[in-house]
Amino acid sequence: MKTMTVDQAKTRLGKLVDQVHGGAPVLLVHKNKLVKLERFEPLDPEFDSPELEAMLLKAVTGPHSPYSKRDLEDVAAKVRREMRSR
Repeated sequence: MKTMTVDQAKTRLGKLVDQVHGGAPVLLVHKNKLVKLERFEPLDPEFDSPELEAMLLKAVTGPHSPYSKRDLEDVAAKVRREMRSR
């Protein structure tokens, strides 16, 4: 794996991207920080992919998923109870 400073990489960024895309990762050093440049392959939704399936499942069941009908009914019941107790 090639290692270089950020200043060294600035002048050869295009060539580095070509090398990384070809499968040769690069380690960049900036002060006391390290960053690894490596090829990224986006998921293709046209093909069955376990990674894509896991991401979609997480989106559906995660904390940002829409409320179910039961969730909304529970919230409405709680609000009604609080309004009555005032």
